[in-house]
Amino acid sequence: MKRLWTFLLLVGAFGTAPDSLQAADDEAKAIAFVKQNGGEVIREKDHPDGHVVEVRLFGFDVTDAELKKLAPLNNLTKLNLSVTRVTDAGLKEIANFTKLTHLSLCDTELTGTGLNDLAKLTNLTKLDLRFTEVTDAGLKDLAPLNKLTYLGLCRTKVTDAGVKELAPLNKLTELTLSNTAVTDAGVKELTKLNKLTHLNLSGTKMTDAGLKDLAPLDKLTELYLSGTKVTGTGLKDLAPLNKLTILSLDETPMTGAGLKDLAKLKNLTSLSLVDTQVTDAGLKELEPLTNLTHLNLSGTKVTDAGLKGLAPLNKLTHLNLGCPQVTDAGLKELTKLHNLTDLYLFDTPMTGTGLKDLAPLKNLTSISLFDTQMTDAGMKELTKLHNLTSLSLYNAPVTDAGVKELTKLHNLTSLYLYNAQVTDVGVKELTKLKSLTHLYLCNTNVTDAGVKELTKLKNFTELNSVRFNLGDGLSKDLKKSMATFRSTPH
Repeated sequence: MKRLWTFLLLVGAFGTAPDSLQAADDEAKAIAFVKQNGGEVIREKDHPDGHVVEVRLFGFDVTDAELKKLAPLNNLTKLNLSVTRVTDAGLKEIANFTKLTHLSLCDTELTGTGLNDLAKLTNLTKLDLRFTEVTDAGLKDLAPLNKLTYLGLCRTKVTDAGVKELAPLNKLTELTLSNTAVTDAGVKELTKLNKLTHLNLSGTKMTDAGLKDLAPLDKLTELYLSGTKVTGTGLKDLAPLNKLTILSLDETPMTGAGLKDLAKLKNLTSLSLVDTQVTDAGLKELEPLTNLTHLNLSGTKVTDAGLKGLAPLNKLTHLNLGCPQVTDAGLKELTKLHNLTDLYLFDTPMTGTGLKDLAPLKNLTSISLFDTQMTDAGMKELTKLHNLTSLSLYNAPVTDAGVKELTKLHNLTSLYLYNAQVTDVGVKELTKLKSLTHLYLCNTNVTDAGVKELTKLKNFTELNSVRFNLGDGLSKDLKKSMATFRSTPH
């Protein structure tokens, strides 16, 4: 009898060992599958040998059948299968990961007919279905997922009828319906989702009439209305949304006449008016928004004279002036924006001669110049901005002489040169920038010989080289001098 008890104890103690070994082997195979497909595996934080809790297979050629290979990873809480070949049929396999809280299926081959298989994933808080063929019928199957706080439906086939099906998801705080067929009628259905803080209706058929129905959503902090038919007349109906911090009105028929009604949004920190008809007069209406830190005026009708209206907005840190009527002369109007850190100048006739007027802006660390008339003479003025750490030049007629001027910017760490008339001679000058860590060269006349000079930059960590070849020997030399080496072949 004593031997029997001993035997039973041994079986109890070691009987599960083969199962454990098998489980470990299955998990190892699943991990190998992920890595072989270029994916990423994340284990429990602070536990290198702990359970795998996240798998990222974004952008890889994964099919429904292959999802079965992930089955041993039954502790997954996050799964990213965006831009894969997964279809509705594959959702049956995903449904077995009942611990999932985050599921990304963006830009997959879903139509929504299989969404009912996700009903078991009652722990889901984030579901991304953007850029799929999901329809209204599919949304009805999401009702059991009542813990969802984020739902992405951008560029799906969802209509007003589908929005109505979202009512049970009353814990949603973030919802994106951009570029769907949703109209004002659908917007009215959103009033039941009164916990929403982030709402994206860009590219929908919403009009001023729909703005009135947003009033109950008084917890909103971010609202995106780009590409809708909202006009200045309707902005008065945003007044109840006094917690708004971010508002995007890009590509709307906005003229600036109604911008005065934004004055009540005292918490607004970011406002985007890209490609609207806003003029100098409209810009002046923004003066009460003294908490603004980000303002995008790209593609508006603002001129040099209108920039005076920015003076009261002295908390601005990021300013985009992609305005065809803004010239070098207008830059002096920015000198009161002492907190400005990032300045974007797009599609302007600017040559750079006015950049010297920005010298008083001691916090200015980044300038981007896209499609300007920036010249070598302008580059010389640029060097008076001693605190610059990042500079981007796109489609500017800058030559080696202009690049040579940059050697005076001792704090520069990132430099982007696209379609510039720069050669190996100019690159050699860049080796004097001892703080430079990131360099991007595209459509220049630089060759391997010029790039080899970069080995002299001891702090260099990233090179993105387009339109020229890097020989094997050169690449090896560069690797020796870089903590990280990245080269993009043409």
